Amino acid sequence: MSILQHSTTSIHHSFGRFSKLVRLSEVLRSSNIQKSKGIKVTILLEWLLNALLNRYSLFRANESELFSKKTVRNCLNDPRRRQALIVDDSLFKREFSKNTELLARVFDHDKQMYFKGFHALTIGWSDGNTFLPVNFALMSSSKKRKPTWSIQTL
Repeated sequence: MSILQHSTTSIHHSFGRFSKLVRLSEVLRSSNIQKSKGIKVTILLEWLLNALLNRYSLFRANESELFSKKTVRNCLNDPRRRQALIVDDSLFKREFSKNTELLARVFDHDKQMYFKGFHALTIGWSDGNTFLPVNFALMSSSKKRKPTWSIQTL
């Protein structure tokens, strides 16, 4: 049995073909990921993903002829990231539960159906890279027939 050997250059070239196949530059542009000047973001992202797939940290990765590692760090730590508060209303189905406290009929807006379960309301802060939960509430009803909401904080 033979072991296949891959060099970093063959992985880099195959990743370049892959990024053209999935149209990485168009995906980044539609996601509003851009640089104001200097090297293209697609080249930086290809280099970064190539380093990660080769199991290198940013410190141990091979240098590029086009840019330094500091350029990648500056792009990742861009202070102009947009910050947002995210409100997430997740449904936790408990279809086969019978004696669970505050189990109620909840409406799933995605499937347009009622299920037995709970709604979990999570509010969090994000900068596009990190998500930090700020508050969490389990929403349910004490009545099994009518889905009127009461908030139960944990």
